[in-house]
Amino acid sequence: MGVPITPDSPIGIFDSGLGGLAVLREVRRLLPWENILFLGDTARQPYGPRTVEEVRRFAVEISGYLIHNGAKMVLIGCNTATVAGLDAAQAAFPQIPIIGMIEPGVRAALQASPTRRIGVWGTEITIASQAYDDAIHRADPAASVIGIACPTILRLAEKGRIDDIPYLARLASEALEPVLAAQADTLILGCTDFTCLRSVIDQVVAGRLTVVDPAEEVAREAERRLRQSRLLRPSGSPAHMTFRITGDDEENFATFGARFLGLAQIPVSRVPLAEVRAWADGACEP
Repeated sequence: MGVPITPDSPIGIFDSGLGGLAVLREVRRLLPWENILFLGDTARQPYGPRTVEEVRRFAVEISGYLIHNGAKMVLIGCNTATVAGLDAAQAAFPQIPIIGMIEPGVRAALQASPTRRIGVWGTEITIASQAYDDAIHRADPAASVIGIACPTILRLAEKGRIDDIPYLARLASEALEPVLAAQADTLILGCTDFTCLRSVIDQVVAGRLTVVDPAEEVAREAERRLRQSRLLRPSGSPAHMTFRITGDDEENFATFGARFLGLAQIPVSRVPLAEVRAWADGACEP
């Protein structure tokens, strides 16, 4: 028997590392009374350079782990894992809503872009997959998309190494040049790790185009789905957040996470990869 699903059940959120905290932060902003179970797969980050097959397996494993631990919904707070594993995770666990990053971000970008020229920054897998291109063209065949992989920026953000502002600004400027050359008026931050660098990105962009953060749209989609299923927690209820990671970098994660979320501290515990992998077969029932 699995864990019964009730409004008090947590929203499960995962990413390869710190970037998924951007989704968590938006969920807390919109749904501050919801309990949250967050898993950072820091032992296997970064996901970007890995094969699609590897990341697909990770997405199914972690979704299963979160559902086995009582999650009433899973948010894949990672564009790479969404591209590689959303469909597989949904197929493995059809009893629980699993929401990815792509579609919510595309909806927001098309609403923001008057010219339908849209840039996307992301990992190697996300850009190579053309997942954003395909989703945008399904919604508007006349739109144009330019995708730029930003591995160096993302490797730094994944590790929380974001204090060298001049260097990060130079990298962001270089990544922005082809987007502006394509006359895009909107830029999708196609990796949650970019949210950790939002102040630098806004400085570099300086009003030249609209920046879309899919994390905000994912939180809105989560709220809508929970309301439909009558699983929203009552407003004003005290919320509890649980943070787990698969690597041995608890102190770094706790320090950066607390700063990013504006909290004095966050408790972070390690979960063995063997425990995560145990739920890859979709056998758990909520």
